[in-house]
Amino acid sequence: MDEKGCQRGGGRKASSRKYFVPRARRPKYKQRSANLELVTIIECVCADGTNLKPGFVFQGKEFSPEWFDVDDDISVSMSENGWTDDFLCSEWFTHSFIPQATARNSSKKPILLV
Repeated sequence: MDEKGCQRGGGRKASSRKYFVPRARRPKYKQRSANLELVTIIECVCADGTNLKPGFVFQGKEFSPEWFDVDDDISVSMSENGWTDDFLCSEWFTHSFIPQATARNSSKKPILLV
């Protein structure tokens, strides 16, 4: 299980060309759009190579479930900065991880989350 922050929004298209530039000549700034939004994705890969459905944390203050038409196993939530916190991770664990992992556990052995 891990989380990955991604930025949605504008920005320049990445070039396929790579250059070696001395550190002293490198620009001290990067061009980017001011309308970027952070989205955190919570993913979990099983020991057999399969994966559970992800969780998403969007940046914002208010959340309305009708904004998202997604599978019930996919966790969608919001935080002010778009990052996960203890509460959101606990919600993902309770409402996404446990039901999905339990449904896949055919051996009925204990489940370990790392």
